[in-house]
Amino acid sequence: MNVEDAKGWYLTTTEKRYWLEDFIDEETNESTSIEKNEPICEKGAQLNDILISLLQENGIKTVKVSNIPMRGNQEKYMNLWETVLKVTEKGSPRKRSYFVTADSPAAAEAFISEYFEINIEAVFELVKVNQVEYNRVIKVYDTEREEYEASGTHHAKWYKCQIYATVDNEENGEEMSGGSKNLLVLAFTFEKAIQAVKTVFGRDEFDNIYRTFKTVQELNIVDVFIPEEKVSYYSDDEL
Repeated sequence: MNVEDAKGWYLTTTEKRYWLEDFIDEETNESTSIEKNEPICEKGAQLNDILISLLQENGIKTVKVSNIPMRGNQEKYMNLWETVLKVTEKGSPRKRSYFVTADSPAAAEAFISEYFEINIEAVFELVKVNQVEYNRVIKVYDTEREEYEASGTHHAKWYKCQIYATVDNEENGEEMSGGSKNLLVLAFTFEKAIQAVKTVFGRDEFDNIYRTFKTVQELNIVDVFIPEEKVSYYSDDEL
């Protein structure tokens, strides 16, 4: 709604003013501008002449409004969610599980629903959205996986690997528990899932810390949607 027409309505988002501020980089002695902001009108506020004038003075021409005050603010963080769908194809229903990266259960539901509408010719029902905790995702390179699967000799599966850290106690020199990590691993076999973890962790400083496998189990997941920067890749030839 145009700001001048919004008197008596309630804001559904917090409105902010923005400005550029210059600062000198101490290392390069160069001047750089950064954008800063501060809230000027909070979500849920009922607009009156004073607030409308304040918004207009800060260049805000339109606002999102409601006829009732909306006070709550959902905390959103990018997490991994398990979405379970009941999919009916040719009259036969069965459940499928997909992992989706999203900032809320609603966003995960919206993503997987759109994915099915575009890619799967079937009737589907979302039956569960559940947050899952994984510290790292490890995958065989997509080109390798596709080549193996095209030949019909291998089919990649998802595995959950839980590994424990052991660290040296500085007081007595004995080993002690240093916590655990849950890993999501795409591999061709159970054994190769374990080898993939060792290979990827062998590239960094965790190799001498995380070396105890607590559990390794195959998961019934069709696919995992996750940003590329969150994935560690390996080649089957490395194992």
